[in-house]
Amino acid sequence: MKDIMKPLTVIGSAAFLGVMLAIGFGLVPFFYLADQGAFEDWFADYFVFFLPAVFITSVPAFIGSITLMRRSPKESQERRRWRNTLLGLVFVYAITTAVSLPLNIAFWSRELTDTAFVTSLGLWTAAHILRIAGTGFAAYSAYQASQLTKQPHA
Repeated sequence: MKDIMKPLTVIGSAAFLGVMLAIGFGLVPFFYLADQGAFEDWFADYFVFFLPAVFITSVPAFIGSITLMRRSPKESQERRRWRNTLLGLVFVYAITTAVSLPLNIAFWSRELTDTAFVTSLGLWTAAHILRIAGTGFAAYSAYQASQLTKQPHA
């Protein structure tokens, strides 16, 4: 199990970044180009299918970063990098919980006025850019940590 944690965490983090990029680059242009009704219909019917990809990529990265941080020697560079991976993931989860999920629920409700819809879409996009940055930071930190060897205890 020890041998699989590093690659699982790095792959999970990178895959989570890929999911965020796919959502951002694949859907945001559609969201802005479609009329409100088409967007709300699509979002209500299909956006939920992205959730399994979010979970099967982020959960291994999250668990792995905690496990590997705890296994790394205190004050080591490796531990700092796994901690940074975890912080990036926590940052993404925090934005998702505080901004993205409430906006998703608002979109699913199909009850937004035109003004509220445009404002919500802008906020959702801004939050998603931050989520891409957070997953990028987590993936990069995980890769960096995986390239370090454990430092012996002093």
